[in-house]
Amino acid sequence: MAAGPLETIMNPSSISMAGASNNLRKMGTIQLINLIDSGFGGEIMPIHPKESEVLGKKAYRTVSELPYAPDLAILVVPTAVVPGMLEEFGKIGTRHAIIITAGFRETGEKGRELEKRIIEIADAYGIRFLGPNCLGIVNTHLPLNVTVAPILRYGGGLSLASQSGTYIAQSVQFLHRNGIAMGKAISVGNEANITITDCLEYLGEDEHTKAIGLYIEGIRDAGRFLDVARKISRRKPIVAQYVGGTEAGARSGSSHTGAMAGPDYVYDGLFEQAGIIRVSTIEDVYRIGWALATQPPLRGPRIGVLTNSGGPGTGIATTCNASGLEVPEFSPEIQEQVSRYLQGHASARNPVDLTFHIGMEALTVKIPEILFSAPEIDGVIIHGIMDTGFVDLLYPSINKRMPIDHEKFIKFSEIELSELVRMPHDHGKPLLISSFFDESDHTVRVFHEHSIPTFDSPEKAAQAMAALYRHYLIRNRASAASRRTAGRAVPERAQEIVAGCNPKGMDEYSAKQLLRAYGIPTAEETLAGSREEALDAARRLGYPVAVKACSPSIAHKTEHGLVFLDVNDE
Repeated sequence: MAAGPLETIMNPSSISMAGASNNLRKMGTIQLINLIDSGFGGEIMPIHPKESEVLGKKAYRTVSELPYAPDLAILVVPTAVVPGMLEEFGKIGTRHAIIITAGFRETGEKGRELEKRIIEIADAYGIRFLGPNCLGIVNTHLPLNVTVAPILRYGGGLSLASQSGTYIAQSVQFLHRNGIAMGKAISVGNEANITITDCLEYLGEDEHTKAIGLYIEGIRDAGRFLDVARKISRRKPIVAQYVGGTEAGARSGSSHTGAMAGPDYVYDGLFEQAGIIRVSTIEDVYRIGWALATQPPLRGPRIGVLTNSGGPGTGIATTCNASGLEVPEFSPEIQEQVSRYLQGHASARNPVDLTFHIGMEALTVKIPEILFSAPEIDGVIIHGIMDTGFVDLLYPSINKRMPIDHEKFIKFSEIELSELVRMPHDHGKPLLISSFFDESDHTVRVFHEHSIPTFDSPEKAAQAMAALYRHYLIRNRASAASRRTAGRAVPERAQEIVAGCNPKGMDEYSAKQLLRAYGIPTAEETLAGSREEALDAARRLGYPVAVKACSPSIAHKTEHGLVFLDVNDE
């Protein structure tokens, strides 16, 4: 991997933390506990003005007393203390930092001035930093965790970059319950130095990261973001939630991180061009991202559906069709093979509905093998595999009438899944599971142990499968586009226009400049910043003229009374 600002931050050999103590009520203390318990193997050097030892680690009263410059400084100190302490680290040679402390640009003018000050200090000493107003980082492959929550699953292929620290730190239990193992996670905070685009670029080159999840409230460097994302999405899937597209969302994001939001339609276009899969919830970022990180590509739209009930099968089929997938009726040959394992009125057409079939081998081995082996099927969704969770619900009633040892009863019900969990990678086709049970059910635990994604509704499984196909199409589109544009250079002027684009979108004047950069003629026009400039422009162009407002924030100028045609004089 090429060296970048995040390489050392995510893989330090030594860390100094300012703001941790022996007081459990302090945020820095919790973060230091998690750092120690994560298994980080490097040197940890707390800084505390009074304590000689913090959580069993030798503490230093000041930065200047440290025995050497640490690779990474972590600041969880009062806002007013941050500039001076960052400068102290700069003086001893530390070049990477995470500023957890809030109270900067997101709070108003005074905070903006403080943020400018830490940017100036960082520039003077060559320091690259995350934050301020962030919640830290996670690297389960090192391992390293400097957030406020312990990590419960390690070594996954899904990595996250987020403009909300909560989604890095407080989502741990959700990820654990759903069998999702985080690889790396980065809270960017106010992005005063390192941006979410830097994080995307880093994760795109990271060998452990198989899929990237993003939580976005606003992008400041849209041109670079687009360029970086395009290159990555050809190789790795990117899933993003954008929340700044409404007035309320933009207001919340601004007060939260000082983010500059833009209309939804702008981000829809940006993500479409970048090859990013946009989702509507953070849950989708995690769940769909996990499916993309763990499953083989879905190379076609044809899905085989296997359930123990008609309702879930119909829900999966309907959602597949609505999402651009197909649930085709099986060929007579496949139907004949499937029918051998069905009873009564069960359907072999697709979806396969086993009805209330007590023999689970048909659901977990025989029919899945037929579907995975069928050339006419590209991916498989199964609903209804359950054992101990369901049986445990029944046990109290059964035990009243047929006394039986609970442990033996539960053990007897466990299903063998070793063949099924191998099928996706043996056949190169994705498998997604729908189950109304959580890890209290043995089958769900087994799927999680083998990185088979589970979803708590049939429809969510179908939506995730559609995302797999979407990424396959993105990769193919990018490959075809590369062949078409090979040898064609983007005009330098066009690059300048896009790079200088307002985060809220491109206004009409800039859009026409872009067209002209590619040799496409447009009406002659001038951008005026005042009444006097507008009058001068009208005289040069010659009457009659059209006068329009120019702003990326206004999509429908006519409806706002901001277009005037056939203006004949001053």
